[in-house]
Amino acid sequence: WWLLLLLSISLHFAGLGERSFHHDESIHAKLSWDMAQGGGYHYNPTYHGPLLYMLTALDFRILPDNDFTARLPIALCGISLVLLAFLLRRVLGGRAAWWTGLLFTISPTMLFFGRFLRMDLLELSTASFAFLAAWRAFRGSFAAWGWLGFFSGLAFATKENAYVTVAITVIAAAFVSLDRGPLRSFQEGLEWLRREWTGILLALGIFLLVTIPLYTVGLSHPEDWAFPIKAISYWWQQHSIKRVPGPWWFYLPRLIQYEFLILTAAAIWVFRRGRRLRSLEFFLFFFGLSSIVMYVYLGEKVPWLIVHQSWAFIPLAGCQMARSFGPHGRWWSRSLAALGLALTLLVSWTANFRLQEMDPNRDRVSSLHFVQTTPEFLSVVREALALKTVGNQGKPNLFASGEAVWPLNWYWRHERVSWTRPSEAPESGLVICNPEDEPAVAATLGGGWSSEIVPLRSWWLMYAGEPSLSDWLRYFLTRRYWGEIGSTEVVVFRPCRAEG
Repeated sequence: WWLLLLLSISLHFAGLGERSFHHDESIHAKLSWDMAQGGGYHYNPTYHGPLLYMLTALDFRILPDNDFTARLPIALCGISLVLLAFLLRRVLGGRAAWWTGLLFTISPTMLFFGRFLRMDLLELSTASFAFLAAWRAFRGSFAAWGWLGFFSGLAFATKENAYVTVAITVIAAAFVSLDRGPLRSFQEGLEWLRREWTGILLALGIFLLVTIPLYTVGLSHPEDWAFPIKAISYWWQQHSIKRVPGPWWFYLPRLIQYEFLILTAAAIWVFRRGRRLRSLEFFLFFFGLSSIVMYVYLGEKVPWLIVHQSWAFIPLAGCQMARSFGPHGRWWSRSLAALGLALTLLVSWTANFRLQEMDPNRDRVSSLHFVQTTPEFLSVVREALALKTVGNQGKPNLFASGEAVWPLNWYWRHERVSWTRPSEAPESGLVICNPEDEPAVAATLGGGWSSEIVPLRSWWLMYAGEPSLSDWLRYFLTRRYWGEIGSTEVVVFRPCRAEG
């Protein structure tokens, strides 16, 4: 277990601040930094719940603010899944719990988004501990009801996926009740409610004591006490208009591409156990299947939602891996499991450390990226930070407008920057603008400046074009994409260097 914890820490911390910030990451980091500097917070469902911002702001108050520490809270969430697996020893058995922890650690999607400043790993980890508390509460621990309320409150204060998780929980519980018999399940449910009503009230009370102060920022915004109404109405509208569209099968090739070991091992475990499946295993299996179906249905298609779909299969896969490598495992089962493990390690290393950025000048790409800031633009960011950013008269020498404002609002947070086009030529520095503004900016700057077109953000649409079967196979094996990588470009103006 200590070696597993060390592995998780190493994988989550290695090069954590090196990858360029995604558009959303820069927004989350800057809003958190503003909060750490004394700025206020007001709940806006567009940017999800308050917990990530508050944790990251606290991080910035304790540690230096940089790209590494901005992603640190999410990396710690990824590492905490090892603790979760450790606490599952009584539920799964010691060997299966350890394999569950290993799969959480090396899962390509869990690791990638465990090194990414978005809410998904934070919501997933808090919801995971809430499920563990629920299991202990159902087993008779009254104190666990308090922990259920606490961790559920944190999950709901993180991201609206918590509402989806509750819906899927109900669906999976319904499947379990069908297996046990609807009438019997109904009778047992009534008896359980009669017996546990005080624990349920305790969980609900602690849930409210967690969520309402967080959403209202210590009651300074009392109008946000009804946050579920605002959250559900906004995100149902986004689902209806399909703000980030994609084909219904958007997630399926990514699940096969990255989580083949987890899905296959979980399916083998369920098939082999058959009617001997425990209610918990049955619940996890249908929870995982329902998650895939639910996110196929929901209108927003983005790669980070994959973690919510593979989540429930990991303990089942851990059980199968424990059997394959245990004393009762067959040689052929152990050999296939070892091959799957080796391929998963290779895929995870490639996604997280080899193709961790999307570069329009490379012929390989990871489909875990959605829209990613390019390394070429990150070089411009670092070039600007090395310059003298204020002129002799105290005026800023850095100008940025248009699409480049994000992620520059985060990267240039300590600099004096004019977030508009210059009205006159500065003494030195850099000027960044959209391509359509290049003629006007060039006329303002005069002849002493040169311009360069630099890619700002890149993307690759797996569903674009008409790929053949060989295209799919080549991509799955080599990550060489079909079609082309699209990009948004900006124009960077620099003072011309004097010759001689």
